[in-house]
Amino acid sequence: MLNRRLARVRAMQQLYALKIAKGANFLLAQDLISDAFAPDLNSMEKQDRTKLAGKAKLAQSLFEDEVKKKDSHPDEVYPPEVRTAVAKAREYYRLKNKKDYEYHSIQTLLDAERTYDIYLYLLNLLVLLQAKSDSVLAKNRALLAIKNTKDLEFLSLKRSVNFDQDPTLINKLYNEAIKNNAHVKEYVEKVNKTLEDDLAIVKYLIKNVLLKHEVSVEFFEKLHLFWSEDKEILRTMLFHSFANFVEDEVVVIEKLDDQWEDTKDFLRTLFKETAVKDEELLEHILPHLKNWDLERIIGTDLILLKMAVAELTTFPSIPVKVTINEIIEIAKNYSSEKSKVFINGLLDSICKDLQQKGLIKKTGRGMIDNR
Repeated sequence: MLNRRLARVRAMQQLYALKIAKGANFLLAQDLISDAFAPDLNSMEKQDRTKLAGKAKLAQSLFEDEVKKKDSHPDEVYPPEVRTAVAKAREYYRLKNKKDYEYHSIQTLLDAERTYDIYLYLLNLLVLLQAKSDSVLAKNRALLAIKNTKDLEFLSLKRSVNFDQDPTLINKLYNEAIKNNAHVKEYVEKVNKTLEDDLAIVKYLIKNVLLKHEVSVEFFEKLHLFWSEDKEILRTMLFHSFANFVEDEVVVIEKLDDQWEDTKDFLRTLFKETAVKDEELLEHILPHLKNWDLERIIGTDLILLKMAVAELTTFPSIPVKVTINEIIEIAKNYSSEKSKVFINGLLDSICKDLQQKGLIKKTGRGMIDNR
């Protein structure tokens, strides 16, 4: 269930974080220029503060023009110390951006796999709640099926999933959310419970206790940066594990298999293509903005547009319609109320332009519903 939609969301989140990092790096580079022209308090010579401030302002202006790709009047001659300060700021900015790109490129994959780890945490939490000596859920067959699944123990050990960081969690959650819970009491008092009954109470616990109770929420928010955003994905993953329980009393633990390897390659490539080709992608978007001021466009909207162009022109097996629909769906959940309409209109126009230029080339499945 770690699918391409989750991959797109993680790419967007880390691309946004990279954008913020670049902004911070720009300010640090500007500070570096300021420091280069700061008065030398240890010098015996009189410091011309006005002149130094002027050179700092000039160097900062030149550096900003470079970053924003503006014409910096190349025919003009600037003082050597100004050129040196700009060169040092440029190199500092480049190295900081390179380091941040490498970090966020790795973090994109780690964040996606972290969702899987949380899925394992939640399954283990169900087992531990069932295993309590006084647990009213001790004989629940759905929970026993999880407990008897060897895959869960193996995968949890492999990915270091445990509750060592908060050994009191189980008792606290059981006492506050389950022990006197009306739904649980109703289940316990029921005679001749069916497999459907066992599964129903487990689904109730997943939806209303594990994913909603403040004790559980507090724990997982500390554990996972995107907990609140991933709850629906996690609910789906957990429910999917019990999909065949009523028929065969078996719980299937999802694995990071070959399908995830394909999704991971997609995520890695999408992040790289969007980050590295940032300016090139923007050139495909700018002609379609018309009266829109680039500075006023919401950061996530612009990132999603760049991601869409990157995906449309990089992945021949993904249909155009799928890319557009997925980007719009993400915009609905992660951007402003008007973003859906704004992005939909722009992508329609951008897509036609890219097709006319022969930049969208689809093969196989990618030709399905191709515009």
